[in-house]
Amino acid sequence: MDKESEQIIIGHLIRFPEMVFEISEGIEPEDFSSSKLAAIFRAIQEHSTKRYDAILLSNTLKGWGWDISVFDLVALEDFAFEGFDLGRIKEEIKSERRKRDLIQYLKSNLQKLDQPGSDLTEIYNELSQKLLDIEAGISTDTILKQPSDFREQILNPKNSRAIFTGLQEFDRLQGGLRQCELTVVTGETASGKTTFAAAFLPYTLSQKGYPVLIASFEMKPDSIQRKMVQMTMGRPFIDLSQSEKRQALDLIEQLPIHYVDIYGQVGLKELKSAIFKSHKQFGIDFVVLDHLHFFLRYSGDQERQAIDQALRDIKSWAMQLNIHIFLIVHPTKLTYDNSVVRLNDLKGSSGLKQIPDNVLSIWRPRGEDDLKKPQNEIILYVLKVRDDSGDEGKVILTFDKRSQSYFNSGLGVAMPTEGRRSPDSSSPSSRNLSGKDLASGTDR
Repeated sequence: MDKESEQIIIGHLIRFPEMVFEISEGIEPEDFSSSKLAAIFRAIQEHSTKRYDAILLSNTLKGWGWDISVFDLVALEDFAFEGFDLGRIKEEIKSERRKRDLIQYLKSNLQKLDQPGSDLTEIYNELSQKLLDIEAGISTDTILKQPSDFREQILNPKNSRAIFTGLQEFDRLQGGLRQCELTVVTGETASGKTTFAAAFLPYTLSQKGYPVLIASFEMKPDSIQRKMVQMTMGRPFIDLSQSEKRQALDLIEQLPIHYVDIYGQVGLKELKSAIFKSHKQFGIDFVVLDHLHFFLRYSGDQERQAIDQALRDIKSWAMQLNIHIFLIVHPTKLTYDNSVVRLNDLKGSSGLKQIPDNVLSIWRPRGEDDLKKPQNEIILYVLKVRDDSGDEGKVILTFDKRSQSYFNSGLGVAMPTEGRRSPDSSSPSSRNLSGKDLASGTDR
C-alpha cells in the first residue's frame, strides 16, 4: 500500500494546504517511492510558507522539468478521503522506505561475498549496523556529506540576515538578531522582562517592517497594546486624552503586529499550529512566547524533561520557519532579592544552558527613590551568544516609565550590588564606563 499511502498524503496536502505543516511533519521527499510524488512533495515544501495552489505547484514542477498539469494535481485530491489516519499512513511510508533502503544495501553488497578472502565477520557487522540504522529511520545516503555539499550554503546562506533593534550597544554586543535562533529572556519578578521582550521589542521591530507574533499567556493583548500606546505618545496612558489614544491606536494598527489571544495554559501542539499558520499567512519574522511554564504539561517529577522537550521543539520551529523566537523564562526562587539572574538560576538549567542560541537577563535597581524617578538605568546581561558575530557581556539601557521604552544610555551606569539582602542593600552607584568596557562584561 506504499504508493497509495503516498497518494493519500499528497492528496491531503493539495486539498488542505492550511494543514501543510501538520500533515508533512516528519516526512522527507526521499520517503516517497514514486519520483513523481516526491517531486510534488518537494514543490509543496518549496511553497509551504506561502498560499500555494495547484497552479503554482504545476508551474514550479514544469520549471523543474516535470510535465505535471493542474488537472493531474487536482485528481490527487480524490485520495483525501474521510477517516484519514495521519500517524498510521506516515509510518507505512517510512516503513516502505526502510525496506527499500535495506534491499538496495543488500544488492550493492552481495558481490562482496563472491570476492576471494572476503571477511564474513566484517560484512555481518556492517549489515547489523545497517539494520539498526534503518530501524531508527537513519539513511546514510542523506546524513553522510562531503565538504562540497555545503559550498552554496556557505557562499549564499539563507539565514545570514541579521536584524538590528536600534539599541546600538546591544546590537553591537549581540551581533543583531539572527534567523533560525531561539533567545531566552529572563530576570527577577518586576525586572521588566515582559515589557522589554513582549512589548518594546515587537513594537520596535514592527516599526521597521518586520511582522511579529506575540503569544503572551501572562499579559493580555490589550495590556500590551496600552504599553505600545505609551511608546507611541511618549507619556503615561492615564495622562492621554481619548483623541490621543485614538491617534496612537491608528498608528499601531498599521503595524504588522499579531497576537495569540488566549490566557492560561496551552499545549505545544496548539502553540505550534498558531505559529506556523501565522507564518504562512502573515510572513512572521519574530515570535514572542511569554512564558515557558504556561505551555508545559507534565506530571510528578517530569518537569525537567518537559522543559528540555519544549525547548527542543521551539528551537526546531525557529529553524524550520527561518524566524527568531524570544522565549521568556522565570527563574527559580532566588536566595537574595534584587540579584542578577544567571544561567544556574533558571528552572531546568541544563537544557536552558545548552539549547537556546542566546540568553538575556534583565536587571534593574530597586529602592524607594526609584519610584519617584521617571527614568531608570537597567542592565541587560548577555549571558550566552552562540554565534561568532556576538559576545557575552552587559549593556546599560535607560528605561523611561512614561513611555514604557528603552533607550541607549550615555556614560552613566548603575551597577548591581549582589549578595546583600534587600531592603538593606544600598542603591547601586553610578560609574563612568564606556560602552565597550560594559560590553566586555568585565568590571573595573
